[in-house]
Amino acid sequence: MSSVTLRLAEILNAAWRQRYVIILPALILPFVGLLVGKLAPTVYVSHTSMLIQETAKMNPFLEDIAVSTMLKERLNALSTLLKSRHVLHSVASEQGLINSDMSPLQQERIIQNLSANLSVTQPGKDFLQIKLTADKPEGMASLLTAISEHFIEQLLAPERSSIRDSSEFLTIHIEKRRNELDQAEQALAEYRNQNLAVTPRNAK
Repeated sequence: MSSVTLRLAEILNAAWRQRYVIILPALILPFVGLLVGKLAPTVYVSHTSMLIQETAKMNPFLEDIAVSTMLKERLNALSTLLKSRHVLHSVASEQGLINSDMSPLQQERIIQNLSANLSVTQPGKDFLQIKLTADKPEGMASLLTAISEHFIEQLLAPERSSIRDSSEFLTIHIEKRRNELDQAEQALAEYRNQNLAVTPRNAK
């Protein structure tokens, strides 16, 4: 008998002696996994994605007054904004999660729990994804929608404020130039009326 055959026989003999050690885990582990899955709390996940484009990209004429959103550079700041008390308190009040009858401590616990269940990521260059987790699916859609709306409002507030201020500035100066033009036209009309009867012969 060759050495290869002897070696194979030794391996098979050793495997047979350890058959219970080999077979039992394969039989038990699926049931253990099923039990753990049943006992573990169910977590529901809802997410929404949004396209955030700078105004200057859509309209080059606004490039000088648009405020860059800089999503990649501001991702940590965006997470802080998403979980800010200003945003979450407004959302919780709108959704009826907190009310004036609750103590400040109760309200704070709900807001902190909501903050812990939120996250924001950047799956693409101009894309943001907000993810919400909960132990029950009821109300997740409306809650995530409200969070997204308040988040976008705060995110775009600086740019909108800049554009609004620039628009007001331009409106004031356009109105000023219009008044000056009206005055110049009025002065020209009066001059023509006063000198309408004057001819070169009369002028001599």
